[in-house]
Amino acid sequence: MRIPTLSALSGEEANLRTTLRDGALWRTLALFALLLALVAQLPLHYAIDVGREDGAGSDLPLVRGMFPVEESPYGLFRWTTAHAMIRLPGIGQRPVVVTLKVLGINDEVATRGARELELWSSGQRLALLPVRRSGAVYHLLLSPPADRSGDYQIEIRSATITPTGDRRAVGTPLTTVVFSVGTGPALPPWRSTLCWLGAGIVLWVTLRQAGFASDVAQALMLPLLALVAFGAWRDPPRFAFGAEPALIALLVGWMLVVALRAAPEMLRLAGMALMLGAGVLWLIGWRGPEIDLGQSVVYGRSGVALAGLAFLAAAAFRPVLARTMARLGVEVPAMHVRWLLLIIAVVFATRYGGKIYPDSMPGDIGFHANRFADVVFGKVLLISRNRGVDFPYPPAFYLILAPFTLLEIDRRALLHLGAALLDAAGPFLMYVLALALYQNTVDASHRPSALPFPAPLIAAALYGLTPAGYLTTWWNFSTHIFTQFMHLLLITMLVLFWPMVKTAFGGSRARAIEHACHIPKPPQGAARPAVVFVALVVVQILVYLGHFGFWMNMSLLGGFSLAALAIPAPRRRDDALRALGFYGAAFVLAQTVVLLFFYSAYAGMFAQQLAATTTGGLTGLAGRAPASFDVLWRTLWDAGLRQHYGFFPLALLPTGLALLARNSPMKRNACHTPFRILATGTIVVACGFAVLPFLSGSTLSTRWLMFSAWLVAIGAAAGAAALWQRGWAGRVTTLFAGGYVAWVTASIWLTALLWRVRPPEPF
Repeated sequence: MRIPTLSALSGEEANLRTTLRDGALWRTLALFALLLALVAQLPLHYAIDVGREDGAGSDLPLVRGMFPVEESPYGLFRWTTAHAMIRLPGIGQRPVVVTLKVLGINDEVATRGARELELWSSGQRLALLPVRRSGAVYHLLLSPPADRSGDYQIEIRSATITPTGDRRAVGTPLTTVVFSVGTGPALPPWRSTLCWLGAGIVLWVTLRQAGFASDVAQALMLPLLALVAFGAWRDPPRFAFGAEPALIALLVGWMLVVALRAAPEMLRLAGMALMLGAGVLWLIGWRGPEIDLGQSVVYGRSGVALAGLAFLAAAAFRPVLARTMARLGVEVPAMHVRWLLLIIAVVFATRYGGKIYPDSMPGDIGFHANRFADVVFGKVLLISRNRGVDFPYPPAFYLILAPFTLLEIDRRALLHLGAALLDAAGPFLMYVLALALYQNTVDASHRPSALPFPAPLIAAALYGLTPAGYLTTWWNFSTHIFTQFMHLLLITMLVLFWPMVKTAFGGSRARAIEHACHIPKPPQGAARPAVVFVALVVVQILVYLGHFGFWMNMSLLGGFSLAALAIPAPRRRDDALRALGFYGAAFVLAQTVVLLFFYSAYAGMFAQQLAATTTGGLTGLAGRAPASFDVLWRTLWDAGLRQHYGFFPLALLPTGLALLARNSPMKRNACHTPFRILATGTIVVACGFAVLPFLSGSTLSTRWLMFSAWLVAIGAAAGAAALWQRGWAGRVTTLFAGGYVAWVTASIWLTALLWRVRPPEPF
C-alpha cells in the first residue's frame, strides 16, 4: 500500500514529465529560438543618450558607475567614476563600431584630472584614448566578446579629480554612446536566449498545470513569444535585461499556480522538504547563490525557506477556503478555474516581473523600506506628509511582513513580493464576489440561471488587469496595495456572510458540495457566528491600520451602511435588527480598537489641523494655493477616467449597476441586499471626494477612485455582459472596449518598465 502523500507527489511528477514531453512545446520553442536567431542577424544602430534617465533613448540600465545627471549648454551628461561601465547585452557575437562623445572640461579638470581614458572588456584593455580639453568624439571597432556571450560590457577607467567646491571624485563628462552593428551572420547572445527559452518552458508548464489543453496553451503562447521576438528586434539590450526577471517572475508564478492547484498532501510534503533543505543550508553556513531582484538581492537559502513556508501555508489554507466556500454555497465552475488561474498568474508575473526589472520605475520603494525599518526597530507611530499635510502612517503591512526579515530577506524584496502576491489574490476575491452575486440567482422556474457571459471572470480580469492596479505597482504604494486587498476582502465578507447572519450555516446545497469535494464537515454549534464576528473585526482593523485614506473612506461607508440598515428596521424588524446589531457591533468594536491603540496618539495633530482648516480651508491646511478648475478637470478626465480604468469600464458602470438593480434575477439573490447598500455607499463616498477638490481647490485625496475599484469591476462586467448580448455590433463594441483597456494597461506597464515614464498617481 502506497503512502497517499508520496502517491500525490509521484502523480505530480508524472504529470510534469508528460507536460515536458509534449511535442507542441518543443515545436513552439524551436520556432521561438529560430526567431531570436534571425533577429540577431539584423543590423543595429543603437544610441544611448547619457544623462537622459526617463523616456526613449534613456541611459538606464545601460550605464553603471556614473554620477547623477547634470546639464550643460551642450546637453545632458554624467561624470564617470574611476571605473564606469557601459553595458549592452543582446547584440550577438559580431564586431561593433562604438562612438563615444565626451564634453569639454575646464582648466582645473584638464590640469589635475585624467589625461587618458582606458577602455577594458573581459579583462583586456581595448584602447587608450587621450583626453582633450575641448571634448572629443572617439570611434572604435570592437571585436566580439572574448567569452562568446554576445553581450558587450565596456569599462571606462580613468584618473579622477575632486573639483573645487565638490565632494565627488569625477573622471570625464560622457554625453553620448552609439553602437553600430552590421548584418550577420552571427551567433545570438546565448545567456539571454537560454533564459528566454527557459521562461517559455515555465510558461508552458504553468498553462498546462492550470488546466489548459496542449493546443490552447500553444495558441496562448505563440502571440506572446511573437511579441517577445519583436522586442528583441526593436531593443535588443533591454530585451536581454528582461530575460532573468521574466524567468524569475514566471517561476514564482508557476509555484503560485501549483500552490493553488496541487493536492494539499503534495504541498505539505514539498513544503517540509524545502524547509528541511533550507535548514541544512543554515546549519552548514552556506547562503546559496545570490539572486538579483533589481533593487535588492536575495540569497538562495532564503528563497528556498520562503517557498517552503508558502507551500505549507497553501496546504493548510486551501481546505479551509474550500470548506468556507462550500458553506457559503459558492461553487466555481470547472471551466472557469483555468482562466481564473491564468488571470492570477498574469497579474503576478507582470506586477512582480516589472518591479525586479533592472532600473525600472522605483516609485516610493525607498520611502517604504525606511518606514518598514522604523517599524522593525519598534517605531510604529509613524507620520508622513502628502501635499503639504502631515497624516498618520498606519503600520499594519510592515508588522505582518516583519517576521519574514528573520529569513535574511531584504526589506525591498519583501515589499515587492508581498505586494505582488496581494495583487494576484485580488482577482480571486473579485471572482468569488461576482460569482456569489450571480451563481445564487434563480429564474422564474426556481432553477439556477445559466451564465451566457462569464461575468465573474470578466470582473476578475477588470479588477486585476485594468491600468489602476499598475499605477499602485509602479508608484510602489505598498501600504495602499495591502489595504486595497484587505478592503476587497472586507467587502466580500460583508456580502457573502449576510445570509449567515440571518440563518445558520447548512442546507442541502452546502452538504452536496462538501460531499462532492470530500471536505470534512466543520464542527457544528454556536461558535460559528462568533468566528465570523471576530473575522469581520480583524479584517476591519487591518483596513483601518493599513492606510489612513482607506480608514476615512471605510468609516464613512460603514456609517452609511449602518444608517441604511437602521431605516427599514421597523418594517423588517427581525432580519434588519439582527444585521444591524451584528455588523454594528463589529464596526464599533473595530473602530474603538484602532482609535484607542493607534489614532488617539495623533489627537494633538488632528486638533491643530482642524483649527487650521477652520480658518483657512483645506488649502490653508496644506499651505498651497487653490488648484484651478481647468487643472482639476483635466486631471480627473485624463489621469482619472482614462488612465485609471481605460474609460470604457467607467462608461459601462452605470448601465451595469442599473441592470443589476432593475431587472436582474439577482434581486432574488440573498447577497443582493448588502451589495446594494455597499454599492450605494461607495458611490456616495467616492462622488463626495471627487467633488471636494472642485469646492475646496485642494488636491488632497483619499484614493477615492481606487476605493471604488471593486464596484467598477462588478458594474463594468455586468454592463459588458449586457452589451455582448446585443448582437454582433455589441460584441464588436465590447471587444474594442476591452482592447483599448488592454492597450492603456500595456503602454503604462511597458513605459514605466523600460524607460521609467511615470504614470499618474492613483487617487
